[in-house]
Amino acid sequence: MRIILFDIDGTLTATTNADNGCYETAFARSFGFPLPTSDWHCYQHVTDMGIIQEVMKNTGRPPATMDAIDRFERIYESELAESFAQHPAGFIEVPGARRLLEALKRTEGVVAALSTGGMRRTALFKLRQIGVDGTAMQGAFANDAISRADIARMAIQRTGIAPTDIVYVGDGAWDVQTAAELGMRFVGVCREYSRDRLTAADATTILDNYENLDAALAAI
Repeated sequence: MRIILFDIDGTLTATTNADNGCYETAFARSFGFPLPTSDWHCYQHVTDMGIIQEVMKNTGRPPATMDAIDRFERIYESELAESFAQHPAGFIEVPGARRLLEALKRTEGVVAALSTGGMRRTALFKLRQIGVDGTAMQGAFANDAISRADIARMAIQRTGIAPTDIVYVGDGAWDVQTAAELGMRFVGVCREYSRDRLTAADATTILDNYENLDAALAAI
């Protein structure tokens, strides 16, 4: 049995540009002060939960409560919905992503699952805009853990299988690092992210997108 773990932003959905502004606005609305930076490389854990708690600590504030996190998630989703209503072109799939997921569903011995640093509600919202029902897939989100490695572990556990091979598909240097930490094979996607950054993080298998389905399946 093989598990294929998919990040979402920049990996399945081409939503990074639309997402960043919504995240910053939701953060300011939720916590009453601006996000210090949206350069995600500045954070130890590039997950919604990790970023929020790190900012709270670095600015001398108490940790965000789960109620505060829930409020942020709901505001964030509303910002995304408003952005989608005004600019639907900002919420598209990485070319070929949906066809790849459908092909994997038909592949015996393979389970595709979600492993994302985003919150569950917002992650599922983005997937819906590209015609993917994320609720039909096992997975884990920033609601489940602070680190991407722990999120990945939870996603694997929720599949309920004991895999002989795991592939992590992602678009960020943090995804490369997570795969290396857990001893998983890695396939990089550079639709919205720099190929040079993935290469610098030691990614060796990198796709521009999934338009060539045979090439994507071969890489996985």
